[in-house]
Parts: sequence; structure tokens; C-alpha cells
Amino acid sequence: MENRLREGLESGRFVVTAEAIPGRGACEESQEKLLEEAKRIIDTGRVDAISITDNPGGNPALLADQFAMDVAEYGLAPLVHMTCKDRNRNQYESQLYAMQRKGIENLLIMSGDYPVSGWCGKAKASFDLDPVTMTMMTEEFNKGMPTPGRKPGTVDTLANKGTFFPGCVVNPYKYTEGELIPQFTKLKKKIFAGAKFIIAQVGYDSRALQALMFFLKEQNLNVPVIANIYVLTAGAGRFMNQGNIPGTIVTDEFLAVLNKEKEESADKGKEARLIRAAKMIAIAKGLGCAGVHIGGWGTNAENICWMLDKADELQGQWQQWASEISYGHRNGYYYYLEDGNTHLNSHEKRPRTENRYSDVKGNYGLSHAFHKMVFLPGKKFEPMVHNREISLYKKKGLNRNHGLEHMGKVMLYHCIDCGDCGLPACAYTCPMSHCPKHQRNGPCGGSNDGWCEVFPGQMYCIWFKAYYRLKHYHEEGKLDDYINLPNDWRFWQTSGWQSYHLNQDNFAKRIWLPDAEPDFEATHGRVVDYSDPTIPRPHWEAAPAPEPAPEQK
Repeated sequence: MENRLREGLESGRFVVTAEAIPGRGACEESQEKLLEEAKRIIDTGRVDAISITDNPGGNPALLADQFAMDVAEYGLAPLVHMTCKDRNRNQYESQLYAMQRKGIENLLIMSGDYPVSGWCGKAKASFDLDPVTMTMMTEEFNKGMPTPGRKPGTVDTLANKGTFFPGCVVNPYKYTEGELIPQFTKLKKKIFAGAKFIIAQVGYDSRALQALMFFLKEQNLNVPVIANIYVLTAGAGRFMNQGNIPGTIVTDEFLAVLNKEKEESADKGKEARLIRAAKMIAIAKGLGCAGVHIGGWGTNAENICWMLDKADELQGQWQQWASEISYGHRNGYYYYLEDGNTHLNSHEKRPRTENRYSDVKGNYGLSHAFHKMVFLPGKKFEPMVHNREISLYKKKGLNRNHGLEHMGKVMLYHCIDCGDCGLPACAYTCPMSHCPKHQRNGPCGGSNDGWCEVFPGQMYCIWFKAYYRLKHYHEEGKLDDYINLPNDWRFWQTSGWQSYHLNQDNFAKRIWLPDAEPDFEATHGRVVDYSDPTIPRPHWEAAPAPEPAPEQK
């Protein structure tokens, strides 16, 4: 099966993907029509992959990887969206096995839309992994997927290694400092985890897209970016303008343009939106993007070819169109200062003057001070607490009563007693109780003005809070220092303090990025005596092989 997407991105050829949304059902008429249209698009030879969505909008649909297998029969490798919301790590591993058998390699890994429906009520979200750790797991699969061996202390690897080509998503269309900076810091983690390409979120702001390109170059992150070209109708624009599709921004100014096009043209704005999409393709090429991802209204073979041809005609004027298609928040935050000539970006960073600490501080000052006194090695109360936790473990084991600890955490953080505490990673906002998507490595793309996409106007995004809390203490650089591994659910309803002092929690396992400077606090700095048979070795370390038994005579 030809993998034109991978070949194009690796060779530097400009690539094109077209989005397909399978919808609910198994063999519905709409799905058969979609499959037939996918074949027609492939037959044009202009598209490098059919990009297949995974339960968009938080509603159940035909499995993206299953529909991809149907598309793959036409000889072109598809791009399968893989979201974190509906599967745990074991189910994800199972789906990787299935796709490997069918030779499907291209994956677009993302958080996904929070579930909004389901049989007999709304479904429970999973989010066992986040996009960073899901990408890491995919790369482990490509290396042979190390798994515990049959004999204690041994590790097996798969004989047939994976050949997956994972990509990631970023939302550069954020207009507060506390949303945009964490988007970029999380992107660094995704790339370090193994993302081979980036697809931007839907947006209509050339300056914001250019800022993403500048940021990657500044950070020496040589990963190709695919611009998102969503052909937008006035109706869909109104829906986005009202905040009904998390992470997408359609300003009042842009909505007015869409409405005018619809009302003043005989074709209800059809030609205008196709021309705008063609201009956006030309802009993407001009900005140095590696390709475009086409979706939205009328994603069919004829329209795609028309837009690509029109984009070639308009290419020489891309800077003019970039100045025109800049429907961001006029007073919003941009990563770079504006270039007065092009009305895009200069290479000078914008000063970070926003201060929302008073909105998000909560009990952070208390938590920050308590952690330093009680949990940092060498500090006043740490030796006493450390020795107490080790002693209690020796006497009562992993599942000892820890009611006092839990009660305090419930009162301060609404703790759900996961036992693998993520508070230090998220500036003392619990990622399990205060983030519906359990994001331990950075925000999803769905927030708006700092508000969580699931509870807008009620609860701030935990990473919006984390940014301003850390900034208040001049510690915002910690946002992209390390990757937090997923929860180890064997600690469920056990003492988080205990797993911390045994060096077995996320705090001990974090993975440092190359440009980070691990400090004494974040690396624990203590030694646990694992030779003591009453203290378990960290489960991610293989125990030394036992000495062979003496021969029996």
C-alpha cells in the first residue's frame, strides 16, 4: 500500500489530506457514499491521504481504524485519528496490533472531544493516556513494545516492530497568554515523545499560524506543519461563534463577513468560501507549511481540485491574502509583536505582561509552602514524614488506611484518591478532579478565554491556572521541563504520600526534555533502601535475576 503522506512529508513535497467523517452506524447509505467519494478523491491523484475522524463532537461513530481499512483497499494509506477519550492504554495497544496487521501506519493523535452522549445516558470518558503519552506508547510499539516477561524480572519485546507514523495537533489560535504559551510548551513535549508531523486546529488567523511556524524554527523543532483548511459556511460559522465547537474561534467580525456572503450572492456564498479556502492554501505554502488538511463543507473531488488549482493561481499574492484573512481577536495576545508592513509577525517576542494570578491563585501559596517544608529532601519536616511513610508501609503495606491525608486533599483539591498524585505537575490543581480530560502534560485545545471546554464559565482550565501560578513565582519555565507518565492504577485508593516517598509515583518517573535542567526538588534527591525486603523495588525497574539454584546431587 502506497504511503504518499509519509513519503511526501519526509521528502519535503507539499502534501494534501482530505477529511472524512464516518458517522454512526455500520453500513449506512451515508457511509457507502463517503467511501465512494473517498475513492473518487484518491483517483484524482491530488490527495495524499484520506483523514478519518474518531468520534468527533463526543458522539459514537464507526471506528476510524475500521473505516480506514476499507479506504486502504483503494491502495492509498489513510490517516487515522486516534483520540484519548474512549480507550484506555490496553485498548489502544490492541488497536495498534490490528492496524499493524493491515499495514496502516499514519496516525493523528489528539485528546478528542469530550463525550456528550451514549447509550442510556452520557458515556464515561477514559483519558487514561494523553496525547503526549499516547505518542510515547506508539514509539515504544515501533521499538518492539517492551512488556513484562514470563519470568519475574525479565522483559520481552515484540518480534515484529511497528512502523507507525504518528502526528499531533496544536491550537495556535489562542488569544490569552495563559492559553497560548501552554499550547506551545505541550507541543514541545509531543515532538519529544515522537510526533513526526503537526496539524493545526481549525482557524482563520494567518498571523497566529505564522507565529507557530516562527516558534518551531526558533526552538529548532524541524517538524512539518500541515495547515487546517476548513471550508466554512455561515451556519457552521454561527455555531462556532457561539462556542459550540470547542477550540474553534469565529469572531463576530468574521461571522459578519460569512453572513454578508450568504445574503448577497445567488449561490449562498459557495464560491466565496471556496476562494477563501484557496487563498488559505496559498497562505500555507507562503508561510512554509508542509501541506494542507482540507475539511468542512463540500469536501469532494471536484471542489478539492478546484481549490488546489485556484491556490496555484493566487500563490504570488499570498501575503496580501494573509493580511486579509486575519480574523483573530484584535486585542488578543500574540507570541510575537506585529510587523507594521505586513501586519503579520516580526521576530521580536511580545512582552508577557498578562497577570491573572488573582483569578486563579486559590490555595496555591499554601500548597507551595507546604510542599517545600514537608516534601523536599533536606527541608525541616521532610525526614520525619519520609521515615513515617516508610515505617507505615513496612507495618501495614500498600493498602493501609490514610484517611487524614485523603480528607485534607479532598478539602483542598477535591481529591479522588488515585494514589499517583499529579498535584506537583499541575501547580496544585488536581488533574483528575479538576480536568475532565485528566491532562497531566499540558492543555487540550478546547479552552476559551481560560475556561474549561466542558464547564465554560464555571471552571478554569488547569493549565491556564498553572501558567499564571507558576509565573507569579517566576517558575513558568517548568511547564516544558518534563513529561509526566500516565497514572499507575495499582495505586488506586492508596496513599499518594506513600508512593511519593517510595519513589514510585509520577514525580519520580517524569522524563526530562533535553533542554531542561533537572533540579534537586524535581528529582527527589533521596535514596530508598531497596535491599530491604519489606520495600518493593520500583515496578518499572527490572529486578536483578536471581542466582541459579545449586545443582542437586
